Amino acid sequence: MLRPTRRFLLVVCIALLAPVGARADVALDWLSTSEEATAKLGGRTDRARAIAWLAAFNALDAIDPRYQSYAPAPAPVPSAGLRPSTDAALAAAIYTALIVEPDADQALLVRRYRETLASVKSAPEREAGAILGQQAALMLLAARSADRVGRVEPPAREAAAGVFVAPGYAKMPRSIMITRLTPFGVRSVDAFDPGPPPALGSDVAAREIAETRSLGSIMSTARSGDQSVAAVFWNSGDPSDFSSMLKALLEPRKLEPLDVARMLALDAMISVDDNIVNTTFKERYVHWRPESAIAGPFAAAADRDPDWQSLVRVPNSPQYPSGGGNFAGVFEVQMPRLFGVAGPIEWRNSQTGQTRRWPSAAQAADEIALSRVWAGVHFRSAVDAGRRVGRQVATEILDRQLLPR
Repeated sequence: MLRPTRRFLLVVCIALLAPVGARADVALDWLSTSEEATAKLGGRTDRARAIAWLAAFNALDAIDPRYQSYAPAPAPVPSAGLRPSTDAALAAAIYTALIVEPDADQALLVRRYRETLASVKSAPEREAGAILGQQAALMLLAARSADRVGRVEPPAREAAAGVFVAPGYAKMPRSIMITRLTPFGVRSVDAFDPGPPPALGSDVAAREIAETRSLGSIMSTARSGDQSVAAVFWNSGDPSDFSSMLKALLEPRKLEPLDVARMLALDAMISVDDNIVNTTFKERYVHWRPESAIAGPFAAAADRDPDWQSLVRVPNSPQYPSGGGNFAGVFEVQMPRLFGVAGPIEWRNSQTGQTRRWPSAAQAADEIALSRVWAGVHFRSAVDAGRRVGRQVATEILDRQLLPR
């Protein structure tokens, strides 16, 4: 993993010759760049972004030591003498962490890296910053070099009542590679076990099936118009919609690059660990989707409707706990605690072109979670369990990681 070091140094030298261009806030610029550059990484995306933003945070915190670093990290820069450029350090850290990914947009990374370094007028500060950022990234890449990042097929399971079966229209085979990673911030994955879903044939399971059959059908007359809109809104869109919302929230605040890097590092840690936790328990319980419980060959006679279809197509993964529920739980914790958003929230879906607004993160989270039931892809117990776990993961990381010194 560390063989490309000479290549990094060569690019640093080339970048010093790049023409000077205008630059906006470097941390938010690199938020967009990292999203674009990792768009095709698939299951490796969260891991790559976590390493990149943790490296950026460690590099900037070494220049201005205000927080507890994420080990391993460079030593603090001596207060006397040359001060490395924070812009160069941040860019070098993210560039170095992401350029090793085979499916990353390497041309974009090189171009943006050259532009950032060229905007730093002082050559000694620029060089010192680039070396520091590169060091921070290489330390974390070395620490994570044992990660298994190739495809990992889920074990074959015999179809049966209550057991998830991949839908016939699934276009992409699934991988459970993420479950093989050591978490970045939480101490124990098993500590977040939500317990099993309601037992087959229980009154709770029967009520949930009836609710999703009614509200989640493509032909539902029980679902309101706004619930239909919300279901489509939250089951579409682009992953970069979240970063677009963050940029709109953070740009007016004119925060220091270190503080932005810390926020984005914590967000990335929460994202990858929440994904590890969620996928681990999905694979532990392998619980069937409403489509199978209602229209499948093993549906109970009292629940069966062979013509039933969900409003949104079923994802190619078990349904318990809900990933959308996880995100809802994370969202309601980190928006006020991490990003300092106590009031209204606005989100634009780039695919539908719609914008939705809520008075608070908690109310947005309510809609995110319930939209999975309205879409017909989850039962209520799954979104409740997912939301609870998401809150717990976000809270543990924010309570323990990158704290003020």
